[in-house]
Amino acid sequence: MSGLRVVNLGLVLMIAGCGGGSLAPRAKAPEMPTEQTKCKIAGGAENPLVTEWPASEKANLEARLREGGVVVQYAGCEMKLLPQCRVRGGYGWRRTTTSTDTLEIRDADELYAKLPLGAVQLEGELARSGRIAVQTTVSGQLELSGHDFNSVERDPNCSGATHVVSALSIGAFKLRSGGTLSAGGGASVMGAGTGAKTQSSESVMREAGNPTLCSDATDQAPHAECRSPVQMFLAPLPKTLRDRAPEGTMKVAFATGETDTEWEVMVGDRTLCKTPCQKFIDPVMPVSMKSDAGFLQQDHVVEVPDLREHLADAPLTVKGYKRKTGLLVLGINGATFGGVATIAGVAFLAIGCPSDDKKGLCTAGAITLPLGAVLTGAGIYAIVNSGSRTEIVPHTGRLPSEIGLRGRF
Repeated sequence: MSGLRVVNLGLVLMIAGCGGGSLAPRAKAPEMPTEQTKCKIAGGAENPLVTEWPASEKANLEARLREGGVVVQYAGCEMKLLPQCRVRGGYGWRRTTTSTDTLEIRDADELYAKLPLGAVQLEGELARSGRIAVQTTVSGQLELSGHDFNSVERDPNCSGATHVVSALSIGAFKLRSGGTLSAGGGASVMGAGTGAKTQSSESVMREAGNPTLCSDATDQAPHAECRSPVQMFLAPLPKTLRDRAPEGTMKVAFATGETDTEWEVMVGDRTLCKTPCQKFIDPVMPVSMKSDAGFLQQDHVVEVPDLREHLADAPLTVKGYKRKTGLLVLGINGATFGGVATIAGVAFLAIGCPSDDKKGLCTAGAITLPLGAVLTGAGIYAIVNSGSRTEIVPHTGRLPSEIGLRGRF
């Protein structure tokens, strides 16, 4: 019995050393959606407003519009103009009835759904002021005609392109924060009566154009004071083009093998993205994946194998699997007791088989030794396969943990 106590003590120490910690499941608080998750869920609209874009970005867009069809890389909350990639064709002005609209946003979900391109930058202001409103006045559209998407597919400068700007609404806008908010029934927050409004000071964050002059547009051109880009209308490019990686890189989708795990994709100490996501990766770079193991436990960290060995299979999906604590404990138990049984079996054979009066021990050893060896082998196999690992498979076009949505580039 003393030997068994020693074995059990060794087992406890091995489990503690492997970072298993307590075997009882820990309660986990519900997690709020991350910025990346909000972008994936709400940022897939193909007609995004560009009113929240910085002035420099919109000036760049206007300059590109004069050169031909504009091509972009768009996913989630990010859009990048690709000035070296061109589409044959040009934009023509089409005057429409002048119309004004006001878009009010009261929470982060609405922000990511309605203003995906500026949501990350505006989320803090929305939390502070409680309201963001966009008032737009549109007098017409610039529409792309005479285009040829096949020319994009043949152009090496178009790697990573996802959409062509097929049309662009033109007009004026004001982006405001604060102001009056609907707050349901009940007493006024200010303490004056029983109103249904709350009030904060309103400020103009960004504006362009003069809405009163938008009705002065002609059939030939918009008014000079009402020609700011307001809303993009995007046409998706062929999937074969979107999957083409820039020279010297390969497209890799990073995903989780379990539904309850989020991995950080790392190059050195720098985080590239969080799963599920897609990146164009230089296969020479050493890439790792890290996941939070929980309170007082060591994080799961696994090195991604050399991607150069998988160039022929690109694009790729790399799935991360965290350490299986239950399998580790089972393996340690199996290897420990299997080892004890193996040693006992060898001892029984050594003592019982040479002696005629100890044939019982010989028989016990003949049974115990192979069973112990099998149990030890199974335990070692479980230990080896319980650690964090990655799996590399050819990319199928959809991340395993996504539902019809593309990752963020």
